[in-house]
Amino acid sequence: MNDKDKITAKENSRVYVLFYSFFLVPFMIAIFGAVFFLLFKFITFESNNAYDYLNDIRSGSASKRWQSAYELSKILSQPDLIPLERDFDNQMISAYDKSVHDNPKVRTYLALAMGQSRHATFGPSLLAGMKDEDRISRLAAIQAIGMIQYEPAVPSLSQVISKSEIVEERLASTIALGKIGSKASIPTLKLLLDDPEANIRWDAAIALGKMGDKSGANIIAQLLDRDFFTSYPEVDEQEKIQAILVAINMAAMLPDSQFENQLVKLASSEPNLMIRDAAIKSLKSAYE
Repeated sequence: MNDKDKITAKENSRVYVLFYSFFLVPFMIAIFGAVFFLLFKFITFESNNAYDYLNDIRSGSASKRWQSAYELSKILSQPDLIPLERDFDNQMISAYDKSVHDNPKVRTYLALAMGQSRHATFGPSLLAGMKDEDRISRLAAIQAIGMIQYEPAVPSLSQVISKSEIVEERLASTIALGKIGSKASIPTLKLLLDDPEANIRWDAAIALGKMGDKSGANIIAQLLDRDFFTSYPEVDEQEKIQAILVAINMAAMLPDSQFENQLVKLASSEPNLMIRDAAIKSLKSAYE
């Protein structure tokens, strides 16, 4: 081998070393790392279902119990994942009843999980939950009762509205009455049309409207007016949009001349296209 060949071989060897050091080795390390990561994820992957989380609530550590209750409430928000067996409901009731002495978070998330299920069998336990010492737990029980539309709770919800000094509880009870839709709650809801709290007035009017009662028509008409919300700077844009959309829906359910004028205005000049479209559809369905 002459000197030229030796130089070429040496350069080729150097190129191979550089390739091996700066590309091949790091590449192989990355491949092995990715394989190890995927293998670890596969081994540790947990596909917990509602029963698994319920078992964790009963036997897990303090932090595990409330986290499992939270995950259970998320699972039951998906209708396809809600167990239909009576035994599951019984286990839920047992876990909820026993949670009265546990971390309030456990009881709170269990109540919300019950509400997500839409199973009326949880009604009696949730009624008991309305008397919890923990305010958040009570609030969750009230919300869940509305979600399962438990009509026997109407007197208790009306009592909360008349006696509680906590605005959030009174508001949640008002919304729950609207979801339940019992005619027995109409007298209570009519009184709330003059409530000092704006949100309670608004939700009372909407609740009455869902039951075909026009007592809150003037309030619904106000909610159709975007300028009306300038008096409530604490209401953000998304909340305004949601309130207007709900009012538009009510205007379609309860046709009234004062609603029609507001709908025409929204349909022609409202900057939010979602609201404008809803107003146009409402006019076509109920006012033509």
